[in-house]
Amino acid sequence: MRFGVDVGGTTVKIGVCEDYKVVDTFVVKTTKENLFKDVCEGVINYAKEKNGTIDFVGFGIPGVVIDNKIVNMPNIGLTNVDLNEIGKKYFPNAKIASTNDANAAALGEALVGEKSSSSYMVTLGTGVGGGYIINDKVIAGPHAATGEIGHMYIDSKHEFQCNCGLKGCLETVASATGIVRLAKTYYEEFETKLDKETMSAKDVMDAARESDPLGLKVLDLVAEALGRALSIIAVTCDVDVFYIGGGVSAAGSILIDAIKKYYNKYSFYALKNVRIEPAKLGNTAGMIGAAYLA
Repeated sequence: MRFGVDVGGTTVKIGVCEDYKVVDTFVVKTTKENLFKDVCEGVINYAKEKNGTIDFVGFGIPGVVIDNKIVNMPNIGLTNVDLNEIGKKYFPNAKIASTNDANAAALGEALVGEKSSSSYMVTLGTGVGGGYIINDKVIAGPHAATGEIGHMYIDSKHEFQCNCGLKGCLETVASATGIVRLAKTYYEEFETKLDKETMSAKDVMDAARESDPLGLKVLDLVAEALGRALSIIAVTCDVDVFYIGGGVSAAGSILIDAIKKYYNKYSFYALKNVRIEPAKLGNTAGMIGAAYLA
């Protein structure tokens, strides 16, 4: 049996995968102290109930992972976790692999989407992440930082402070929190039906779809930042396709079309009109990618 583990802080989603599909899922509730113990025991118990063997367990980790060793999971508060040792203890006859959760989602999309030699997935959520795939393999880099595009310096106009310590990072304007930040920044300058205190990123994108002046302004700023970022990625990675995922991508074609416009404005002539598509797998992408890391 092949398991893809999508690690969260208190709830971990685990997909049982066959033929690049999630055929069953289950959830393990845990704590920071017992996270991997509870997850591994959950996988073992599931396999016993189904009279199956554990052949492969892949982990999508919200943090930095190098050679199956978790350097840091900042939002969970765990550091220096050796998944090789955990694997030997709980799954002595199975293969273990791990990567950053955005990389896992990127691999899932690449495996299930239209076949391509290379792809880059951009995840737009609370932050901005990414994953680079070549020939169905995750390219993480020696520092496991290839997909950390949220911290690309892209916004010289506002230079908002980023949680990473830098200013002007892509995620300060293109994440869900960044979208709300922009809307509040320009709130007094544009007519709007949005409530300054309660609006969400979804509210802002919905407002843009309804031709709300403030919503359209924010959409334009976000799309320009993302289009510029993708043009830089394209000229360094030369990918076949970009997938746009994460909660913000639910805005749909109004966002994707705006990103395409700015991408083509800033991209090198040989890279014009590279495919930019919405991710298709939603919450299953990370589980599928983790399950097929090997």
